[in-house]
Amino acid sequence: MARATADTASILRDLYDEEFGGDECEPFQIGWEQLRGIAGVERLTDDIITNVGKRMLDSGYALIPFDNFLLVCKETDYRRKRKVPARIVESYLAVTDKALVVDDAEQEIDDDK
Repeated sequence: MARATADTASILRDLYDEEFGGDECEPFQIGWEQLRGIAGVERLTDDIITNVGKRMLDSGYALIPFDNFLLVCKETDYRRKRKVPARIVESYLAVTDKALVVDDAEQEIDDDK
């Protein structure tokens, strides 16, 4: 019988606090088949993953799906990771419509030369 997404999320949070692999309260991988068993479903749909993930986020946890496993972690696990400097992000910003208009106008001027 399928378990409610809130209950599934609660179990994943409880697992986070369990000691295994020599650690407790650390990010962990869980297999797709394992999560299907916990959720009590034959197939993990996008809706199920999304809803469990939302329930996890509500309490500071995250469920991150990968091809071969899912990762369960807390926001605090990653607070000390490196951050992208604004100067680097600026070099990847999308071009706005306004910038396109200015560029097009400059192109027309260059074409007239």
